[in-house]
Amino acid sequence: MLFAEGVCNSVAAAHPEELTVEHSIAARRGRVYLDPFRNGFVQTIVAPFSVRRRPKAPISSPLQWSQPMLNPSDFNIGNFAARTKRADPWEDFFRSRQALKNVTGMMKKL
Repeated sequence: MLFAEGVCNSVAAAHPEELTVEHSIAARRGRVYLDPFRNGFVQTIVAPFSVRRRPKAPISSPLQWSQPMLNPSDFNIGNFAARTKRADPWEDFFRSRQALKNVTGMMKKL
């Protein structure tokens, strides 16, 4: 958990206008919350391209950083086929490997 907190704190500090580790919704002021606590036993997040159990069956979809923030129901089971015809924001995901030792070294500096 300490590692996840350190990563979230570092990333939020590098992008304070867009990201935060502030738990209070009111204090986030429209920034994306980085939640290091979703890293423990039985604590889960929705995997990319998963259908959520909500009205309109929204689908978890990766976005490019350049895309505007969207309503989660913008991508749903009814319109997701059109989404898959566009470029995949995660196309190069597995080509961009990172070593944890680099992050661990950075964490020691915090």
